[in-house]
Amino acid sequence: MYKNLAIINGVVLAIMVFFNGMLANITGPYMSTLIFNVIAFVLIITISIIKKNRLPNIKKVPLILLIPGILGVITILLNNISIPQIGITLAIGVSLFGQLVMSSLVEHFGLFGMPVNRVKKEKLLGFLIISLGIIVMVIM
Repeated sequence: MYKNLAIINGVVLAIMVFFNGMLANITGPYMSTLIFNVIAFVLIITISIIKKNRLPNIKKVPLILLIPGILGVITILLNNISIPQIGITLAIGVSLFGQLVMSSLVEHFGLFGMPVNRVKKEKLLGFLIISLGIIVMVIM
């Protein structure tokens, strides 16, 4: 079930990046990032009200756990800047490659409290194949 959710998430992410890239072509990368995040904020507030979620005591949340909000804005902005220049397929391909490399480093070294899962030769072969695919996309 969770693998299916991950696939759905990938499809939704590709659609989101596509439409946000189109919006960036019309409004510019900074304004489209603002529009995207305002809509997301209104939507999650609405969902939270419907689900009757209560706000946690923000003072008890470690400051480092707020970093994903900053990284989310940066991610959307970087997509909005890069997509008009290199296209959505290459932008998503390179982005996914970056995610794979970073997640492998996190697992390999057990960063952020993750269990250690050393990089194996098979994974390096997979990275090589993906790299070749990205190189082909860049040169064609």
